Amino acid sequence: MHAQNFYGTGPVIIGRRRAYRVKAECFLDMGFFARSDEEAEDLFNDFSDSVESRYPGIVLELKSIREDD
Repeated sequence: MHAQNFYGTGPVIIGRRRAYRVKAECFLDMGFFARSDEEAEDLFNDFSDSVESRYPGIVLELKSIREDD
């Protein structure tokens, strides 16, 4: 089916499926038992790798590390 529009005659695009990209953010607050902040970062990286390998579209980015009192 073709239709006349401002650009000329062409295929009708109403109802046609088109690609959409969706981006979202998430907040993660979790704790690790570690001897140092470097070890805590390593534990987070291991966790992040397991999540990202299971769900390829998810990317976890480390924002901060602090000792929990």
